[in-house]
Amino acid sequence: MHPRRMCLDCQTLTETPVLLYAIERSSGPSFPVYACPDCAPARISYDSALALLFNHTQHCDDCTPVDSCPQGWALSRVVGRCLRRVRPVPAPDSPPPNSLGS
Repeated sequence: MHPRRMCLDCQTLTETPVLLYAIERSSGPSFPVYACPDCAPARISYDSALALLFNHTQHCDDCTPVDSCPQGWALSRVVGRCLRRVRPVPAPDSPPPNSLGS
């Protein structure tokens, strides 16, 4: 079970925190900064989200199917949302990008 953390953007507590980055300090341990699965895609890249998902599933025994682990499921949603942000879906009225009838 993962600890409950506060989201950087919406300040809500989440059971499935996504690590964004760590603030390094000159003395003492670093300070981790988290986001909820809904706010995380706006803060991290697709590659970072995919690395988080890969690292989590490698070390999690509950991620046999990803949807049986809440953290794995949340990270997979973040990866999907980051991918959609990188590759926007065309509007339904626009023609396909490779159409020949211009």
